[in-house]
Amino acid sequence: MNPSILLVDDSVTIRRYARSILEGMTEGYEVTERENGALALHWLSSLVDTEFPDLIIIDRNMPEMSGDECVRIIKMDEDWQSIPLLFLTAQTAEKQVVSGAEFFGADGYICKPFAPDELQSHVRRLISGTPDSSSAFQQIAGGRVNAELDSTQVHHRTESEEPMMDLFLAEAGEHAASMASGLQDLKAGNVDRDMLAVMGRGAHSIKGAGGIVGLFAIAGLAGTLETYFKRVQKAPEFLTADHLPILAVALELLTIFSGSPSDDIRTLEIERHDDIEQAKSRVGLLLDKGDDSTASSSILRGSPMDPRDLDHGDKPSVSNVPSRPTPTTALEAGLTSSRRIVVLLIDDQRIIGESVRSMLESESDIVFHFCQNPTEAIAKALEVQPTVILQDLVMPELDGLELVRRFRVENGLAAVPLIVLSGTEEAEVKAEAFALGANDYMVKLPNALEVIARIRYHSQAYINLLEREDAMARVTWLAEHDPLTGCLNRRTWHDQLEVAIAAGEADHTVAVAICDIDLFKKVNDTYGHQCGDEAIKHVVDIIGSRLDELGCLGRLGGEEFGIFITFPDVSQQSTAALEQADFDFENIRQTLETSPLQWNEHVLNLTISTGVSLYRDGEEVEETLSRADAGVYQAKEGGRNKVVLVS
Repeated sequence: MNPSILLVDDSVTIRRYARSILEGMTEGYEVTERENGALALHWLSSLVDTEFPDLIIIDRNMPEMSGDECVRIIKMDEDWQSIPLLFLTAQTAEKQVVSGAEFFGADGYICKPFAPDELQSHVRRLISGTPDSSSAFQQIAGGRVNAELDSTQVHHRTESEEPMMDLFLAEAGEHAASMASGLQDLKAGNVDRDMLAVMGRGAHSIKGAGGIVGLFAIAGLAGTLETYFKRVQKAPEFLTADHLPILAVALELLTIFSGSPSDDIRTLEIERHDDIEQAKSRVGLLLDKGDDSTASSSILRGSPMDPRDLDHGDKPSVSNVPSRPTPTTALEAGLTSSRRIVVLLIDDQRIIGESVRSMLESESDIVFHFCQNPTEAIAKALEVQPTVILQDLVMPELDGLELVRRFRVENGLAAVPLIVLSGTEEAEVKAEAFALGANDYMVKLPNALEVIARIRYHSQAYINLLEREDAMARVTWLAEHDPLTGCLNRRTWHDQLEVAIAAGEADHTVAVAICDIDLFKKVNDTYGHQCGDEAIKHVVDIIGSRLDELGCLGRLGGEEFGIFITFPDVSQQSTAALEQADFDFENIRQTLETSPLQWNEHVLNLTISTGVSLYRDGEEVEETLSRADAGVYQAKEGGRNKVVLVS
């Protein structure tokens, strides 16, 4: 089996160029491409140990999930952490090199643009595990960085840019067209954050690949546009009517360049250098003007570009500040969440509530809530999900220390920072409050600066905790599930099958099935890959509805799925087990057959071919799967849309 390499970069230009170098090597490397860190993790999660790549080459700066974040997660996974990692990036500063190689645990670092022999040298060294005398690496502070290039290597790099130029122009043309289309939507008043994200990613790709092929002026303009689109995506009200002509000029330049012949592109960049720099400067001025630009050039309400009509749905409020969101679907969920500081004050004295409210009045990013009745404090906290709780110790109806104890045993509130307010400095009271779980203690009421500082300090620590938990929950979900369908991925399903078999008793039987969607290639070829994705999701929905709690479903890859069902109180050798398996899987087949997929104006009748086998005591799981797989082939050869039991 030939060595394999996972190549991760958001630029099609770089991926194609690097692939051509790698596949041209005598070792016969097999290259798999992914365009961002999240998709790379998903692909890795679908593999069993024997299928892991021999090397991962990954860009550091990518949309969706950066290479740094992806590498950090890989190094945390016991199964993946031993895979060699090579950073491939446009960053060249020594400080960045050291932080990438040393801090993230990367095994090598290569800067763009790169000559073919430079990449080949690093790949051979990392896959073989032996030093390569031709490598341009040197050891620095525990990491590896490119040695300073001599004049010959610089010449090679210049030559290496040329084969990529046509690739770059094709990629840039696609992105420029997409951004131009997005600009037309902006002119019509259709300000959509997803569209702005696409425009930002397009500018990002042109920036990265443009620098690689040596078109630095174009790359600089694209980088400024990327910053602008990110700004508008976060704050749509930043976009005003006077921005549109400036954006149009900048995008027109990108379109002109991407449509030019590769032989003329460098000359054209020199000729239009002043135009490019002027367009870049004008977009940069929009960013520098910030809120002044919005104030001085606001659009009349009711016009297509009225910023007050834009969607502000992602701005958190008292009612929608999330606590611990659980990942329920695919990659677009991202790995961080946005929260505001939410303060809950519990005190029986209204004057204290008004005093704290007044202190926080000018803090626009802090949401304040006041609860005067301590018996309602737990319910109020569960409702508003505070990032910090300020609580009096002396209150009627409920002792303050008792309330501290209740907070610390309440699910969802136990980790929320709690600052005790008291009128006494007695050490015994402080000690008891801390013993019960308070995080801080203030004699009321201190200076506003101190109150705000403590609120911000404890809130930020709690927000950081929640975001780390969110990130790990999403990474865990990503590592275990297929992002398209939400069912288990191949590796997790295989692990669950082994657990079910190991846990089985003598009077339990595990039936294992492999299902394959019939004529799936025809669906893709006829209706497109988006329809193909919907077909896969439709099949998973149907199978899942019939399995309910009876069995476990996983996507093994493409249009192939695995199912196992445990039959209690049924002997492995009995005909009852075969009959039950045949009944259950035939039920799934018939349900799918009678449940067509509605796709636009089309109706697609989808079917599956299924092979089923019963686990035999003492055999390897792969033997059971092999028999089930043979059943799939028999079903296909027998006319498809069948269930074949292989004993």
